[in-house]
Amino acid sequence: MTLISICMTILMAVAQVQQPSIFDNLRKGSSEECVCVEYEYFTTLSGFKTTGEGRIELQGNAYHMQGNGIEIYCDGSSTWLIDQAASEVVIESADSKDAGLLANPIMLLMNIEESKISYKIESDQIHLDLPDGTRLTIKILSMDAAPTKKPEAFRPPTEFSGEWVVTDLR
Repeated sequence: MTLISICMTILMAVAQVQQPSIFDNLRKGSSEECVCVEYEYFTTLSGFKTTGEGRIELQGNAYHMQGNGIEIYCDGSSTWLIDQAASEVVIESADSKDAGLLANPIMLLMNIEESKISYKIESDQIHLDLPDGTRLTIKILSMDAAPTKKPEAFRPPTEFSGEWVVTDLR
C-alpha cells in the first residue's frame, strides 16, 4: 500500500510539472487565434492598495481591452488609450512597451520574460514585483477562444471630434 501511494504521488507531481500554466495557454492561444480573457488585478505600493478588472481580446500583437472606465485598442502599429468620461485619448506607437505594459496587465504577462520582473505563478494567478516597488497580482477569471477578427477590429470604431482632447505621441 505504501509503495502504491509513493508511485501515485510521483505520477501526480510529474503530471503537474508537465501541464502548461494558464499563462502558457494564453500566450499560445493568442498567437494562433483570438482569445478573450476576463481578469482582475490587485496592486500594493507603499501600503496603498488598488483593484481593478477588465476584459481583453488578444490576437497576435493586437488587442482590445476594456476595464475601469478605460478602453485600449492596439492594432499592432498604434495604441489608443481612451477615457470616454474625460473625452480624452492618448495615441502612441505600439512599440512603446512601457505605456502598453503599464496600461494593460495582460500585456505585461505576455512579455514577462523580456521585462526581467520577478514573478511567481500559482494556478490562475501571477504575483509580480515591479521595479518601482509595486506588488501586482493578476487573477484570470476566464479565458475562451473568440472568433478571429480583422485588423480594423483592433482600432477605435470612431474618429475623435473637436470635443476630444487628443494627444498623439506617435
